Amino acid sequence: MTVTRADRIDLRFAAVAARNAARTAVSDAGGEASYLELDWLADAVAHRLAGRTGPGRLVALRVARTRYAPGAVLGILRSGAAYVPVDPGYPAARQEYLLKDSGCELVVSDSGLLDGEIQVAKAGPFVVATRSGSGPEGAPGVRRVPDDTAYVIHTSGSTGAPKGCVIGHGQVLALLDAAVPLLGTGPDDVWTLFHSLSFDFSVWELWGPLLYGGHTVVVDRETATEPAEFARLLASRGVTVLNQVPSAFRNLTAEAIAEKVRLPALRRVVFGGESLIPADVRRWWASGIAPDAELINMYGITETTVHVTYCPLTPAVLEGTAPGRTPLGRPLPHLSVSLRDAGGRPVPAGEQGEIWVGGSGVGNGYMGRPELTGQRFVDPGDGSGRHYRSGDWAVADENGLLYYAGRQDGQVKLRGFRIELGEIEAALRAVPGVSGAACLVTDSPHGDQSLTAYVVAEREAVPASTVRRALAERLPAHMMPQRIRYLDRLPVTHNGKLDRAALAA
Repeated sequence: MTVTRADRIDLRFAAVAARNAARTAVSDAGGEASYLELDWLADAVAHRLAGRTGPGRLVALRVARTRYAPGAVLGILRSGAAYVPVDPGYPAARQEYLLKDSGCELVVSDSGLLDGEIQVAKAGPFVVATRSGSGPEGAPGVRRVPDDTAYVIHTSGSTGAPKGCVIGHGQVLALLDAAVPLLGTGPDDVWTLFHSLSFDFSVWELWGPLLYGGHTVVVDRETATEPAEFARLLASRGVTVLNQVPSAFRNLTAEAIAEKVRLPALRRVVFGGESLIPADVRRWWASGIAPDAELINMYGITETTVHVTYCPLTPAVLEGTAPGRTPLGRPLPHLSVSLRDAGGRPVPAGEQGEIWVGGSGVGNGYMGRPELTGQRFVDPGDGSGRHYRSGDWAVADENGLLYYAGRQDGQVKLRGFRIELGEIEAALRAVPGVSGAACLVTDSPHGDQSLTAYVVAEREAVPASTVRRALAERLPAHMMPQRIRYLDRLPVTHNGKLDRAALAA
């Protein structure tokens, strides 16, 4: 596919950098870089890649969260290639899987080299290395993607091994052109790059500021995992746009309240990545942490380029939301959302259906998995074009407003009953004094299965007997947890999502 200036992230950035050369583009705990300096670093990386890669090729990106990281991303894009993020904090086995699955011939790294990688060039803090075993052009291990691909990000799911989602430059720019004007952000805004580059939320955090003359504060991994430190960083840097997964936001709110941190500069908080918890939003409002900040829920999917819907949150919106549901609002202008039954037919208003997403943000499928791509990226044959079948349930009210209702694969079957864990978790969070909750199916030493609830609460103030009485008022007997465990905080993954594996362990 032939791409034009308007289609490419790196070329749009170059135009912005030319107009804002002296302005701060990125900063971290160690310093800052101007738009001109970031542009120079991108050029250096692209120069070292020249002749070694190009359109339709993939380059692995294994870098720490520093002010230099955006330069590596831009350099790969400027070389014509697409990047495959490999978080250096991931376990070695997962890193190796991502590298093998993507078949990258080259790696850009500031985090050392792995076995079989040989340095061939250096650009600023980065080295460019070849990967032995990736094979010559056309060998089975080498992946080809469409020439306009910007990145391939792997996403986990219920289907087993992580799968690489192929996303193009045009799909990213369609998102930004549609969503940034809704936020009303621009060159005077300060964003954080909080999430790993291996999580697609980072795409929004990078280009939301950098393609509009803004400033990105890169949050290192250690600070991102310490909510109190992160809260102080937000205050000291005058951050105006914050993007958070709800699990991380819950921890941030608790620590900001405990430390009496105030964020008067904050104007926007954007949620994504998992279901919103209304109680957390109300707690934030009541605390007065950021009195001028608008809170916005943006449901999204990696396969449809980060964000799909836009929903400003107000007390009235939350009051009108049924328990166990999350307000999603309406589709972004470049996308369409329809709710459909198992046969692909639209369901009436008020009925639960699967979210199908169409429009210019829909990705190019799964890398090297044509069968799975055909199952999830479909054309319903009604003239509406190609859609992505999300596997998420939602309902629409009479005004067309969307409400998330859970995952198709979020159900468990226990003793013959189908149980939605999200419904139990919503009931747990409704117990006064419980600030966070999760529920899992766990195995007993005798081999049978039961429900275990995990709550963030003071055991003395909210004893298990109180929790059980409250649940019994809302849930049938087969949905009652057999065990209740108390935690200081719910564990989260590198991406800020609830870490159910850590709970299970």
